[in-house]
Amino acid sequence: MSGPIKCTIEQEAAGLKQFFKGDGPAALALVERQLNAIHMRAQVVIGFAAVAVTTTGFSGRLIAGTSVVAQISIIAGLVIILSSCLSIFLRVLRVEWVVSRYLHHDLETTLVRVLTSRNNKTRAYRIGSAGVFIGLTVYAFAIAIMLLNPEPITVPVR
Repeated sequence: MSGPIKCTIEQEAAGLKQFFKGDGPAALALVERQLNAIHMRAQVVIGFAAVAVTTTGFSGRLIAGTSVVAQISIIAGLVIILSSCLSIFLRVLRVEWVVSRYLHHDLETTLVRVLTSRNNKTRAYRIGSAGVFIGLTVYAFAIAIMLLNPEPITVPVR
């Protein structure tokens, strides 16, 4: 069994143009659906990050009250998660209108421009998602420290 066929963006654009028999709106609609899929997945990753922030609001002091390692882990995890989310916001979820940014009188050139954006957003999504996963792992380490420390924790109430 062979893997996916690797091609350049130019080859992909030419293939789309040929497949859709020069129907620009149909070819662009396919790529637009791909961009929408990346956006939806990025929003799911942001949702995972929101869970960590919410958890910190409810039990962050208890987790951090366990040890210095837990404190460093929870802070490091949140910094990694929030940095990754910022990257996803700036590089994946920014709004770009195809008509104003990518449209060219030649369909193939337009497709190359949109496919380049799609590939850049996909790469940024993968990197940002990996960052959120790493941050959640560090964050979970802090929670594990708390769970392995069954001593009652007294946290001053302010």
